[in-house]
Order: sequence, then structure tokens, then C-alpha cells
Amino acid sequence: MHSKEKNAQKIAKNKKRRYNGRRDRMVFKIERNPELKMKSDIIFKAFFSRKENEGFLQEFLETILKKRIKIKMVGHDVSLDKLEKDQKYGILDLGVELENGEYINIEIQLRDYHNIEERTTFYASKKISEQIKSGEGYNDLKPVIIIAILDYEFIELPEYVTETVRVAAEHRNYELNNSVKYYYIELSKFRKQNPDMTNPLNQWLSFLDMERGDLLEMASKENKNVKKAMENYEVLTGDAEVKRLAEIRLMSKLEEKSALLTEREAGREEGREEGIKEVAKKLLKEKIPIEKIAKITGLSEEELKELAKEE
Repeated sequence: MHSKEKNAQKIAKNKKRRYNGRRDRMVFKIERNPELKMKSDIIFKAFFSRKENEGFLQEFLETILKKRIKIKMVGHDVSLDKLEKDQKYGILDLGVELENGEYINIEIQLRDYHNIEERTTFYASKKISEQIKSGEGYNDLKPVIIIAILDYEFIELPEYVTETVRVAAEHRNYELNNSVKYYYIELSKFRKQNPDMTNPLNQWLSFLDMERGDLLEMASKENKNVKKAMENYEVLTGDAEVKRLAEIRLMSKLEEKSALLTEREAGREEGREEGIKEVAKKLLKEKIPIEKIAKITGLSEEELKELAKEE
């Protein structure tokens, strides 16, 4: 084992777990940097793209799909350099190819950009079209499964996992050929409830969400794979290079948010100026003296004279 890996394991071992007098009780520390949490797209992809975590990914997907699967490829051992390049271009969804030819695309969205339906439709259409080669028919198309993990409420239903399929409008029980299936998982709904922690899906969602230590503790007791996954997660996030990427990701998002706020403020200011000018124009039409209009609006007499010329 390389010294770098040994160091990361040592850091992880000492930093996040503490025991409070009960031998069987584990209290998990919640990461301050949101980009180091499991539901951060960069950590999610880095964790599940590693070969040693493939079994955890398979179990997690089986709890969502409610069927046994066999993973063919996940893009194993995605390098940190590749992740850094991907995050610059926003390519941080995770693709999984199954042995039976089915393709699963997993996307995490922590903020509501009001475009998740369009995004998931685009991903599905892209993967379907990629299967069709010139001169071939449609009979051999393999299903595409889209899983969107959201940290906000999207669907006005109490359930936090929603599977959508095509059905006949007048006969909702009649399911049409579904070459594409969509699963929407709303973490914000999940953590507000008191989920059954003997359910494997809820165990993995608590690991993914990492907002409620009580649920994560119960999950680690109920499921040895969740406990082991937590240990692997601690090793991953103890790596200095992973921390650096998380900091870059966080700064990028903060800069994006700051730029958006600046644009909005500039838009408000521009709107205020236009509003003031419209008021001034109406006062000019009413033949109010320019001196009085200047006092009311704060515009200079020169500006008001220019506005008068426009009328």
C-alpha cells in the first residue's frame, strides 16, 4: 500500500468516528464542506466509480429497481484528474452498463434549476439514439433507466421515491412498452420522515443523504455493507487531493452564485432607472416644471431635457 493511501486511512480512522460509552454506538460527524458529502456529485462519482465500491453500488441500485442486476461497467477507477476535468464541463453524472445491455444514468441535483424533467429526457433520448446504428431497426433497443437524486421537493406526492412509466391515458393500469424508465428520489422528503430503517433502500438513502446521524447510525447497525461503505467514504474524503477538488467545486459554486446575485442586482438597478425615467416622462407630458421633476426623480435637468427630446 502506498504511503499516501496509508496516510489517508489513518486520517479517516481518527477524524470522524467517536464512541460515547456504548461499545455498539457510532456517532458520525457531518462534513462542513457540502462538497465532501456523499450526495455531492463529485464525491458520489469518485466513490461509486471505484472497483472496491461496485458491490455497494449494485446493492443500492437493486433496492431502487427492485430486481437483481449484474453490473458490466461503471467506468472503474475514475482518476482525480479526470474528475477535475469533468467538473469543469459539468459532466458529473454516473453511467452504469448492465450485463443484459440496460444502461443506467444517475444524476444528483442539489439545487432546483427548474429543468430536471428536460435534463432527464435529454439524457434518455441521447442514450437511446446512441444504440441505433445506420440501417438497424428498433427491436433490439435496450432499456434506459434514469435515476435523478434530488435534494429538493419536486413531485407533489408524499412518497420520496417515484417511478414513472408510460401508461394508456384512459387505462392507467395498462403499461405501454417502456424503453425508458425514470426514478426520482427526493432526499429532502426522506429526511423529514421517520423511515423504516430495516428497509435496505432507506439504509442506503441515509448513507447518501448524511444529514441525520440517527438514521445513519441505525443503517450501519442493520446493514454491514452500509457500515463498510461509510468506512470507505471516510478514507476517500480523507485524501488531500479529493479535499482539494471539493474546495474547487465549492468555490466554483459560490462564484456562480455570487455572479448570479450580481446580475440580478444589476437588473433591479436597471429596472429602477427605467422606472424613474418613465415617471419623469409622464411628468414632462403634464408640463410640470423641470426643476420640480428633477427634485422628485433625482435626475439632472440635462437628463430631463434629453428625455423631453425623445417625446
